[in-house]
Amino acid sequence: MESNKKWKTISQEYVVRSPFINLRKDSCITDEQEEIDGYYVCEFPNWVNIVAVTAENEVIFVREYRYAIDEVTVAIPAGKVDDNEKESDAAARELKEETGFFSKDDLVLLGSFYTNAANATNKVFTYLATNVEQIAEPERALGEKTEVVKMRWEEIKNAIGTGIINQVFTVLALKLAECYFNDKEK
Repeated sequence: MESNKKWKTISQEYVVRSPFINLRKDSCITDEQEEIDGYYVCEFPNWVNIVAVTAENEVIFVREYRYAIDEVTVAIPAGKVDDNEKESDAAARELKEETGFFSKDDLVLLGSFYTNAANATNKVFTYLATNVEQIAEPERALGEKTEVVKMRWEEIKNAIGTGIINQVFTVLALKLAECYFNDKEK
């Protein structure tokens, strides 16, 4: 059985275009010659997220209300990569904008992953920033009212288990950082 060949695009139509998302309706033919009229693809910009750790071994989080889910969340600093911006530069910028923290150490790329390969085009790039220090106040963007929260690693496990930390990219990033530190100790 030969499978997983590329599909052929017949047409593309943009339903929504914005700085944060483009929603595209495609018509395509599968590798088995099945025609799909209305395969929707979300074109998001790439994202970055940052596991920021202080010299005291505390991880920096941002607590904020999220309108889409109508809940307050606790997550690591994150944001979109601007046009023509390197992912590592976006990570350093987002860390400073959202928390006021900065690292003199080089950022470590822990991994990059597609957010949803079924219908989204973007990746999230996860970075580790060590020995971070607060050098400014967080910047407030439109619609954001944030609070910087620090947690020790032993608190993080409980926060994940109880649902205080409940965003998949934050949980994944924390696990990647944990693996990175465990490997470094060996």
